[in-house]
Amino acid sequence: MLRRFKKAHSANVRAGVMQDGSRIELAVVRRLADGTVKVDADNVEDTSDDIDWARDSHSGIGHKDLREARVSTVLDADAYSLQLIEAPNVPDAEIQQAVRWRIQHLIEFPIDDAVVETFEMPAPANPGARPMIYAVVAHHDEIVKAIDRVKNAKLYPDVIDIPELCIRNVATQLPQDADGAAFLHFTDDCGYLTITRRGVLYMIRRIETRRGELADADDDVFSLLERSAGVALEVQRSLDYYESHYDCRPVNELVLGPGHNLDTHANTLAENLGIKVSRLNLDDLFTVGTEIRPDVQSDCLLAIGAALRSNEATRAVAA
Repeated sequence: MLRRFKKAHSANVRAGVMQDGSRIELAVVRRLADGTVKVDADNVEDTSDDIDWARDSHSGIGHKDLREARVSTVLDADAYSLQLIEAPNVPDAEIQQAVRWRIQHLIEFPIDDAVVETFEMPAPANPGARPMIYAVVAHHDEIVKAIDRVKNAKLYPDVIDIPELCIRNVATQLPQDADGAAFLHFTDDCGYLTITRRGVLYMIRRIETRRGELADADDDVFSLLERSAGVALEVQRSLDYYESHYDCRPVNELVLGPGHNLDTHANTLAENLGIKVSRLNLDDLFTVGTEIRPDVQSDCLLAIGAALRSNEATRAVAA
């Protein structure tokens, strides 16, 4: 879901902004002439005054970078819903209206109050299977709130993104993406699993395990084994679906997003899944302005994913 503002910005700089509880998470991505991707990230405490967090973030990331950047802001996990439906068999110009008609009984507010965006999934391997499409549905008020939060800080968003696509943007940067990458990242709300290959998104899945629950279970071997087994089952189902539905080669590695106290969890997942499980360190994937601490990497990953969106991928709709 996107909205454009007529303001000059550098085409090679994008910022991502995400509010997570009391924190504002920010990232700036610069795409340099030699193809290098440079990333800076920071988080600041939110206050009742939007200008305060903008001022604090300017000192952490750089006032000039934020002022130059196009800005992607990320919706909260509970501010939208994802509806997976069969792609309507209508001309492209009529897809949006057909999707709105089809989902009107799947949401809890009038469709006239909804902002709807869609993105297609790859065609299934079975010739008889219908292509699927995701509808991202948010109440108009949630869109306005997300825009105002950033505009009040004197920044100007041109894209409103969702966490799943932010995770996708990171996953497609992984070296494993060439053969198929399963990428799993835990936030304070849930876990996000994507499967990508050669830049194409094949799978999205939310896993109802939060980062804090893994940290709490780290001191209790039984609880950690139980939670890891549950996560492994969700991942295995997704891997099986990917391989069978798209007739793809098996994914042989799961990459975990950054975070504290995940070593034991990673080992347990590897045992349950029978594949390699590795940990992502953003310092190894990108050029960073200053070293990004593991806790900041974890907190700011969605903002980084939002900032990794290519400007060519943006498409304007009314919000």
